Amino acid sequence: MSGGGEVIVPCGVFRTGGLRLRSNVTLHLLTGAILEGSENCEDYMAYLNDTIEPIEYNPDFTESSSVYPYSRWNNGLIKIVNAENVSIIGEPGSYIDGMNCYDSSGEENYRGPHAINIQNSENITLRGYTIKNSANWAHAIFKTRDITVQNVTVYAGHDGIDVRCCDNILIEDCTFITGDDGVAGFDNINMIVRNCYFNLACNAFRLGGTDILIENCKGDGAARFGFRGSMPPHRKVLGLQTDENSLRRMWAVFIYYCDFRAEIRRTPGNIVVRNCEFEGSKEFFCLPYGGKWCCNRCLRSIKFENCKVNGINTALFVQADPEEKITLEFENCEVSAQEGFEDMAFMSIRHFDKLSLKNVKLVNFNNPRIEAYTDGEIEIENTDIKVDKIKETNIEGIK
Repeated sequence: MSGGGEVIVPCGVFRTGGLRLRSNVTLHLLTGAILEGSENCEDYMAYLNDTIEPIEYNPDFTESSSVYPYSRWNNGLIKIVNAENVSIIGEPGSYIDGMNCYDSSGEENYRGPHAINIQNSENITLRGYTIKNSANWAHAIFKTRDITVQNVTVYAGHDGIDVRCCDNILIEDCTFITGDDGVAGFDNINMIVRNCYFNLACNAFRLGGTDILIENCKGDGAARFGFRGSMPPHRKVLGLQTDENSLRRMWAVFIYYCDFRAEIRRTPGNIVVRNCEFEGSKEFFCLPYGGKWCCNRCLRSIKFENCKVNGINTALFVQADPEEKITLEFENCEVSAQEGFEDMAFMSIRHFDKLSLKNVKLVNFNNPRIEAYTDGEIEIENTDIKVDKIKETNIEGIK
């Protein structure tokens, strides 16, 4: 299409392989329009023959495949690359169905294409549609700026929205009911997530970046869909959503993420989570620096204010980089322990500049305490909690 324009999809079911949207194009799904992905993973390779904007394909599948815009891992039912001013707009009752397309050569030997894959683009608007049964992530967005996602629902499948190396992101009024993470990614700058609902079998936020605001979000830890990776192979081949053996509980409200697949451009920090309420997640906050998926630049500051998290069964775990210590703040928060876990500590922490708790209410903790394995400033106001300082030699065996 020369010069862009609007592509209207009417009511009906339309089976397709991979589609590519170029600059200045709007894909408009009318009420009842369903884009149904092919169940043959090879049908998502048509862009290899693109003569308008030729590509250089990276055929190898490795853990770094996601860094290459054109790789099997980065296949998508809808693909946007090196484009600007692109929109996907859905009217109520419109769907993008990934059909849980099985790919034995894909991630974990079963994940197929993403529903929407965006690379190196600018001014992207995503609004109004539902994504069902995404074979991998519903939205995989990399090295893109000025992204608006509004009133989008992700139902079953894998991660809701993954953004990496992106700037100026707004995600609002969205619903994530899936067996994987809700909002994920790292090296993001200037990001807002608000008024979103999460029902997940992994983490609501598996996230890193700089200048991030999360507000007015809610979550239910009793996941409707379990993680598909735990199903036996024959059920993955059939494209089933989940089964009775799959994990069905949200893991963490927020876990910090910073893996090896991108250079982090700015010191991670100034993350604020406020006016949020989550029920039944296993953990509240986790910073597991030093592991495989948290080995890049460490988070320097995060604040939780006016948050309520009910029914955790795992203490907050904070292990920062000794060279880039964290400032961690809680203000006007309430946290309750799950029945049967009343004796656990509220938090174990290592490598911090400052830990501040102001007006924090701990419910159903028999011995509310912080286990501090290294020294740092600790500020506690209007909070019934004690600090146990534990010698360095005793840290073996903590998470």
